[in-house]
Amino acid sequence: MLIKTLRMENFRQFRGTTKIDFSCDSEKNVTIILGDNTFGKTTLLQAFNWCFYKKVHFDQKPDFLLNYELSEEMRNGDQQIVEVEITVLHDGTEYVITRTQRYTCANGNVRGESVPTVKVSYKQEDGQTESVKAVQIENVINNILPEDLSTYFFFDTERVSSISTRKDVAEAVKGLLGLAIIDNAIKHLGDRSKKKSVIGQFYGSMDIDGNARAQEALKHIQTAEVKRNEIAKQLEECDSQIKQYETRKEQLDAILRDNQATAKLQNKKEDIEHKIKTERKALSDTTALYFRDFSAGALSFFAQPLINMAIDFLKEVKVDDKGIRDLTKPTIMELINRGRCICGQEICEGNEAYQHLMAELAYVPPESIGNTVRHYREKLNSFLRPAENIYSSLDNRYKAILRSKNLIQDWEDEIQSISDQISGKENMSQYEQELSDIKGRLRELHEKKDCLNREYGAQKNDIERYKKNYDSFTAVSEKNQQIMRLIAYAETIKEWLVDSYKEKERTIRDDLETKVNKIFERMYHGYRRVAINANYHVELMTTISDREIVAGESEGLNRVKNFAFIAGLVALAKRKIVTNSSSNEINLFSEPYPLVMDAPFSNADETHTANISKVLPEIAEQVIMFVMQKDWNYAEPVMNERVGKKYHLNKISETYTRID
Repeated sequence: MLIKTLRMENFRQFRGTTKIDFSCDSEKNVTIILGDNTFGKTTLLQAFNWCFYKKVHFDQKPDFLLNYELSEEMRNGDQQIVEVEITVLHDGTEYVITRTQRYTCANGNVRGESVPTVKVSYKQEDGQTESVKAVQIENVINNILPEDLSTYFFFDTERVSSISTRKDVAEAVKGLLGLAIIDNAIKHLGDRSKKKSVIGQFYGSMDIDGNARAQEALKHIQTAEVKRNEIAKQLEECDSQIKQYETRKEQLDAILRDNQATAKLQNKKEDIEHKIKTERKALSDTTALYFRDFSAGALSFFAQPLINMAIDFLKEVKVDDKGIRDLTKPTIMELINRGRCICGQEICEGNEAYQHLMAELAYVPPESIGNTVRHYREKLNSFLRPAENIYSSLDNRYKAILRSKNLIQDWEDEIQSISDQISGKENMSQYEQELSDIKGRLRELHEKKDCLNREYGAQKNDIERYKKNYDSFTAVSEKNQQIMRLIAYAETIKEWLVDSYKEKERTIRDDLETKVNKIFERMYHGYRRVAINANYHVELMTTISDREIVAGESEGLNRVKNFAFIAGLVALAKRKIVTNSSSNEINLFSEPYPLVMDAPFSNADETHTANISKVLPEIAEQVIMFVMQKDWNYAEPVMNERVGKKYHLNKISETYTRID
């Protein structure tokens, strides 16, 4: 599907007739419409939704679509129309979809008709235009672009937080990728538990009234089928997870195999880094001890020459050292005045003790310098003692400091050499941790699968056993026998469809995840893995230590994830898919779709904007973007060569915008 033109008549702020021709060129497949906030970008996107599905999403007066300026000019009896017309090329046929709503002014109030009219026409092979009948219009529009898929391709970035977590995403994806045809056929055939289905109606028409054992067998069959279907879903999810982990395991094995030398160098680098850390601690401790010893002994060390000169000088001095050390004249006079010595001897003038004390006065300062010189010599010797070992201590510690510094420098040089050798190569340790975790998860999943297979086999045996009982109980008439043959045919067809569907659905989901991951890697500057479960919900995974966990998402990263998911859907929709079940084939084909996006780069940084701008035009058949100028500044260098059409929104007033 390609969108050729959009024509609007008085739609919101686009007064009068506004027409846009979109680029349909296969190489220059991008149309850019530039405009800042409130200029009408969102209105353009809503014009598509209204024309196709009669739905709009406006924050103010969502039901009033007529241009405000025009409505203010209307007088009683005046009429105006709001009209949107879209021309598309779908499956080789050109369609024109036109939706119109008439507005009338009555009693000073302007109101629109409750049910807008819609017309669809198409060009036949001979060039003649043919109108689609009114009862077929909705089916034709949904055949061109199903409404439940519209939010993927008419994408309002600022209003949709994450399309990949919607509840209806599984059904929408099935429709987009062609699975809905088989799925609807399977649902139509149904089973015994669904009374309105084909198989359910067959069973309901069986004559089993009065046969309690047949009724009981049927209930057992229905219960076992419900359990078997639930187990089948769990097995599909288990197989999908095993395939994802096996794929990643193969990637990691290849990486580690190709980088064994790098891994050895990386381990050596980590060992050296540990040694450097230990040596830096030793260097720090030794340096602290060096400064402690220097602080304690530096003064006595550097004073040694002067002190030795003083000691030598005092050795030459002739002094009488008969005095008692530290004995002073005041001490002697204090004893005389007290009249008694500390030993208890009485001291009085003229006695022997008194005479001895008076004689001692001759040897104490200031009468004698002998004691002072002796005391000073002892202090000099005591001051010199710390200097005896300070030199050897400082010398040893300084040598240890130099040795540590040299070791650290040598190791740092070796690390630099290793870094040069592994520059640009991956860090293998994180891959080894991830591989170990994946092997553990695979063991758990295989054990779970074995258990589920046993349960599935048990339920299948129960169904077959109860079915035989049921058949024997109900084969009582020719009518029942005929119905049983029809049931056998219907169940065989359904089984073939189910097998085909499972094969195709598994292939499509795996292909989708592979495609989305490749696109995500091109858009995202970093490493994360995209995981898609059985419900087609998308999560970003990252490896922390030895575990793979769901990664947190910023608003910008969420945008990138959404774009990767949409781009993956678009890429798969362009393919024709063939399912080979036994000797039969089911061919599924899905029409390529365009991407029409409002503010696609909202909350995306410069790098992500450039990456998205490069990838989307390569993936989609046609890209139509309504972009702010500030975002276009980052996208333009990458995308400009793919731009076939470019327009500007010119805001004349708050209620009137023109496209130039």
